[in-house]
Order: sequence, then C-alpha cells, then structure tokens
Amino acid sequence: MVGDEQALQEAFARQIEEFNHRFERRPGCYKLFFGHFGVAGARVSSGQPLVGRCVEYPLEPLMSLRAQYIGLSHIHLRQELAPRISYSGSLSRCDYSEIEDKGYHLVTLDTPELRPDLSDLQIEFRVSPTRRMVELHAVYEHGELRLPERLDLVDLKDARVKVVVRVPKGPECLLSREEQENLREQLLAANPAELKVKIEHDPDLSTEPTPITTARSAEEKLRAYWAMKGAPPAERQERLVAKLAALETVVLSEPERL
Repeated sequence: MVGDEQALQEAFARQIEEFNHRFERRPGCYKLFFGHFGVAGARVSSGQPLVGRCVEYPLEPLMSLRAQYIGLSHIHLRQELAPRISYSGSLSRCDYSEIEDKGYHLVTLDTPELRPDLSDLQIEFRVSPTRRMVELHAVYEHGELRLPERLDLVDLKDARVKVVVRVPKGPECLLSREEQENLREQLLAANPAELKVKIEHDPDLSTEPTPITTARSAEEKLRAYWAMKGAPPAERQERLVAKLAALETVVLSEPERL
C-alpha cells in the first residue's frame, strides 16, 4: 500500500515537471495550470481535512510548478493553498454544510513574466447567485414538537430547507400526519425555495445530537466511539486511523478490486 502511494506521488511529480518543460519552450506565453483533484491539506466546507475520501496529491510538486496561476477544482471550499495555488470552490451549494459564499475567480495576468512579488497576477473573487441550504433539527417528545429556539423564519426565505425530526420509537410517540402538515405550513409561511421534512425514529432520543450522529467522516465516527467506550493507547489510535484512511482510499479509488 505504501509503495503504491509512493509510486503515485512520484508519477504526479514527473507530470508536473513536464509542464515546466512545456512552459520553458514558450517563454512569451502566459502560463496557466488547471487541475481537478484533491491536494493533501485541503479543507472541506465542514472544516475537516479531506483525509481518506479520495486520492490526494502532495502540495510540494505544485509549489515547484512555474505557472502564474494554478486553479484547482474538486474541493467545494474556496481556499488558497499557497501563493498562486487556489481552489476557487464550487459555484453553488451542494451540501447543507456549505454555508460559505460561492463564486469564481476572475484572474488577470498583466504580463507573461512570472514575477517573484506576484505583481503579474491579480485574483478577484466574484460571488455567484446561489441559494442557501439550511438544515434544521427538531425534537418530538412527550407529544410536543420543538424547533430550534433561535430559529428566525425570516432566514428561511428563498433557501433550500431540510428539517430532520427525531422521535422515539413506539406507537405512543408517533408524529401524526396532522402535526407534520402543521410543521410544513409553519415553515412554508417563510417562503423557502424548497422544503424537505425527514422523520427519524430513535429509541435513545436526546435533545442534543450525539458525537457519532454528527460525525461526517469514518475517522470522526471512530474517535467518537472511543470517546464513549474508552480509547486504546494514543500510539495504537494513530495506527488504526492510518489503516482506516488507507482502506478508505482503496475502496473509493479502486472499488473493482474488492
């Protein structure tokens, strides 16, 4: 597994160096590089490192690339990885965790010369008109449906809204169709662009979400499980997390081998 990863990184570095050779053969041309892939250290909209979810390439070869602007896609969160190396992010929101502004980079190159002070490059971020995505968590307990206390219905106007209602299992705890319709009418009064209501039955209902239910990645779920059940020694934890990340990489990149 380690050998395969090393070979992949070396092949990536060779490809990047080939771009440098091509740039050298065209000294009077503007030098741009665009790629659609994950880079180690990039962050997603939930704020967590993108580990174990896709094949990741190292940042170092990109930093040696003699391009005036290196524009990357695949990661939805706009961010600068290094001078001249940026993810512009997605044009629209694709998940309820994406609360940041969406848009694109307007890149202006003043000269084909690659200047150390970056004076040849201007980057302007322009916001795109995309709808907000709002996820609400409601609690149905003791015959009462409770929405978040700080909810302001004005914030739901023109947004794509999803409401997750948790109820304990059992016939005495059923959320009636009438109550569901009342909830929908209450939220539709705020004029959302889209409204989804999801009912989830939970035998161990809690007004606060547990760490495992809020965890997004496999590593987060594993660490949340350790927090509840007791964690192994720190050194063993890191070995298990590393094995998990390697396994996820294989599953997501080469599912046909399983």
